[in-house]
Formats: sequence, structure tokens, C-alpha cells
Amino acid sequence: MTFVPLFVDVKGMRVVVFGGGSVGTRRALMFANAGASVVVVADSFTQELEVSARAGKVELVRRRLSPGDPIDDLLRRANLVVVATSDPELNHYVASQALAKGLLVNNATEAGEGNVVVPFSAEPIEGLHLAVTTLGLSGVAARWARDRASRCLAEDRELATLLRVMSKFKAALKASVKDPKARLPLYFKVESDPVFRDLVARGDEEGALRRALEVAGLEEGGQ
Repeated sequence: MTFVPLFVDVKGMRVVVFGGGSVGTRRALMFANAGASVVVVADSFTQELEVSARAGKVELVRRRLSPGDPIDDLLRRANLVVVATSDPELNHYVASQALAKGLLVNNATEAGEGNVVVPFSAEPIEGLHLAVTTLGLSGVAARWARDRASRCLAEDRELATLLRVMSKFKAALKASVKDPKARLPLYFKVESDPVFRDLVARGDEEGALRRALEVAGLEEGGQ
């Protein structure tokens, strides 16, 4: 596998979406809502895109394209290109041109013709982000997997408690111990402590945090 799973901060990035249909709309608004500067190129657009453009969320470029047409002006300054037209030949052409320029390319219709895959995602517990993909084998299967995993994790109260406690512990530890190498073993020491684990299992967030600080040799609050 040559794909590496990553979470990327797209705020301020320029994303160019080719295709103004339902898939292009979903991708365009996803990136726009995450803070990217989004341009959608198509000969027609969904009403949702038209409304979003009037609200200043996305920019629409109305142009009918065919394979072989010059698109350098559209790719200029792009950080990420999304290919989502209904024409397979045009999709292949746009993706190949963007890849040749060293750009990140998400081909929504043929994952193998791009270098970025947009997974199905969820946040089953506040702060815990889940992303699932089959790398183009089956979007339906990936969506089922996302939903099943999300339901399972959403019911895990122990995990939710652990996330909240460790988040607070991490902040306190970073404030007191500046050396990352010195912090790392303390996380494992706290995690393996049976008293800490019992408090987490019982949902006692305050008690678990106090125990974590005690195990790490810190006073409460990281002082």
C-alpha cells in the first residue's frame, strides 16, 4: 500500500473542484466548511452550490471542458484538485494534468487515478475522529464500516472517560515536563496503573485525573 492515512489542516488551502454535480458539491462544501478557499469548475452547478457561491463560501467558474483543453490557468495556485465530473475521459485528463504538476489529487470517481482518498468520517465521541476507506474498492462497504464502528465507539463510556482524562493530563504534563522524551514513558506509566484504570472504568474523571497526576509525580494542575 502506498497510501498513508493522514489528517490534513486545509484552512487557507486552495482547492479546485472539477464538477458541479452532487459529488462535486459534497466535496466542495466539505472543504469550504473546513476553511479552504474553494473554486468549482463546471458548465452547470447544483442549486446548493449556487446558493453557497452567493453567500461567498465558494467561487464558481462556468466553463465547458473537454479532454485536451488547456487548464493551466485553473490549476495555478491550487494545493488540492478534486475530480468529480460525469465524463471519465475528462476526469482522467484533469487528474493526469494535476498529478504532472505535483499537486494533490482526489479523483472521486476512480481512486487509483489520484493520490488522495477522501474517507467516510465520523466523530462518535467528542474529540475522537474516525475515518474509513477501502481505497476505492467499495464506498458502500466503507460507509457501513464507518457506521458500525461509530455506533460501537459511541457506546463506549470508558473510552470517552479515558479521552477526557488523558486530554487534561496531557495538558498538565506538557506544562510541567518540557522534554517530550521525558513525557512519553509517563503516559505509559499512567495507562498501566491499575488504580487509574479502575477509576476510568468507573467513570470517575476527577479521581482518575488526580491519580494520573500522582503517578506522574505532579501536583494537581500541573504545578
